[in-house]
Amino acid sequence: MQIFKNKTNYDFMGKSRTFAIVSTLAVVGSVLVTLIWQPRFGIDFIGGTEIQVEFKDSKATVANIRSVLKKMGFAGADVVAFGSSDTEYLIRLREVSRINDEQKSKIKSALKNALGDTSMIGFEFSPGGDKLTVKLKSDMSIADVETAARNAGLDLAGITDTVDETDQAEEDNSRKCESSTCRLVVKEQYVFEISLNGVTEQVMASFRAHPWGKDAVKMRSEWVGAKVGEQLRTAGISSILYALIFIMVYIAFRFDLRFAPGAVIALIHDILITLGIFTVLRIEVTLATVAALLTIVGYSLNDTIVVFDRIRENMAASKEVKLLSVINRSLNETLSRTIMTSVTTLLAVLALYTIGWKTSLRDFSFALVIGVIVGTYSSIYVASPVVVWFDRFFAKKEKA
Repeated sequence: MQIFKNKTNYDFMGKSRTFAIVSTLAVVGSVLVTLIWQPRFGIDFIGGTEIQVEFKDSKATVANIRSVLKKMGFAGADVVAFGSSDTEYLIRLREVSRINDEQKSKIKSALKNALGDTSMIGFEFSPGGDKLTVKLKSDMSIADVETAARNAGLDLAGITDTVDETDQAEEDNSRKCESSTCRLVVKEQYVFEISLNGVTEQVMASFRAHPWGKDAVKMRSEWVGAKVGEQLRTAGISSILYALIFIMVYIAFRFDLRFAPGAVIALIHDILITLGIFTVLRIEVTLATVAALLTIVGYSLNDTIVVFDRIRENMAASKEVKLLSVINRSLNETLSRTIMTSVTTLLAVLALYTIGWKTSLRDFSFALVIGVIVGTYSSIYVASPVVVWFDRFFAKKEKA
């Protein structure tokens, strides 16, 4: 199917210098913005807690929610409308646990005094602050351990289920759960796992203490520790870099060494501009954003490969010596296909963006909108001109 009735003959390469300046300014601007302002990383990369809450009362406004969180000490909380309901919100907190190192030290000392200084041989909080593991030399009842924990200032979770697995396990591996605590015997050590109210439970309890939040429902919650966030950030960057390296190797073998840098430079161009726009608009960079960037890489590469394939065909069939003329003709021949692919893809992504406006798909689809537009542009005005430049570079090397 052709959009244009007659064959087009646009001089794409004649304007390559102008667009090279535009692209360079856009990339440099994106890099500077990213370095100066820093991307707004989500909890996936910096750690924190994310809670999706649905309220039943229309008085549950952003202002009221922020007021409650501020009183709790969550000054940097981010509250946004989310989901299909007008009273559904997504709350992002920088904190994973409300128990800091100083508090842990005080709690440890208090428990030692309550349980017996020589009895306690292990003490460890979970990264999310929702569980405390205590190891004792001598046995104690779960009730006594919980009393000591409450006296030490801990907020125990309200678990009422009782599970006794003594009959199903060996004596030194028995496990018994009562109230908020599970008791486990391992190698003559008595291990008590005490469930605590973490950040999410404390936030929900504070909401329910107000008339407008008494029927609040937690839809979902998740937290990511700072170390895990750093690992995910490193893994996200590595995945993009590895993708670019393997793409360069593939194109070098599939086409020619002259074509590989053009494709990779075009992809880097697309990624940096997308990241720059996200930074300027202060949109969160999450794992979904990384997935979108990798999708952009795939889409832009596919468009570039089509153009490169037509260039190679025309180079083999044509008697023209100038690569510039061959590329111009190839770009005109693939123009209809490029426009149709880009427009149809953009329509699908815009639909996803519109429908998913109040969901986690919003930022993902917005990144794709940018990627489709910039990727289409870079296939014509970035990848192809770079091929011409490298062709001239290799030609000079051969003459020398």
